[in-house]
Amino acid sequence: MTKDRDLTERRILDAVGRIVECEGFEAVGINAVAAESGVSKILIYRYFGSIEGLLSKYLEDKDFWLNFDIADLPQGDVKMFSKQIFRTYITMLRNSPALRKLYRWELSSKHPSINDLRQRREETALKIIGFVCDRSGESFDRVAGISTLITASVSYLCILGENCGVYNSLQIDSDAGWEKLLETIDFMMAKSL
Repeated sequence: MTKDRDLTERRILDAVGRIVECEGFEAVGINAVAAESGVSKILIYRYFGSIEGLLSKYLEDKDFWLNFDIADLPQGDVKMFSKQIFRTYITMLRNSPALRKLYRWELSSKHPSINDLRQRREETALKIIGFVCDRSGESFDRVAGISTLITASVSYLCILGENCGVYNSLQIDSDAGWEKLLETIDFMMAKSL
């Protein structure tokens, strides 16, 4: 890719983020993105193929799991690594309103580009789970089950926290409530790995 194309794509993707954060997912369309980015609709279609392609690229750029570098797997304590990876995921998701909105959109999308993202996310997850199994001696099913429950519930609670402040008596719209959840995740990691 040329430097000009990289810069133009970044302008377009940044425009998507601003629209999602300010006006919500429903406001994202080729016309709105073209107006916000100052890039022609034709060029947006040329670079991304469709609005779904554009949104999947935005999601790919922001997604924690798709951007996790397997080379960063630690040589040290697997329990500490497991705690840290969930803490980092929670922080990222809580701090990105646009990503939470796009995750909601992804739940209802069957577009091939989203299916590709899901497959790539799954491949990354399997590598991380395999690493944790090798280091902890736990079974694949146990580690995959714990990981699934934590990541799914974190995603749900982060999204729900925008419209609902309390879940099972925990303040999911506050740092204090999330600190309690993080302590619980730490406890689960200590007991299970």
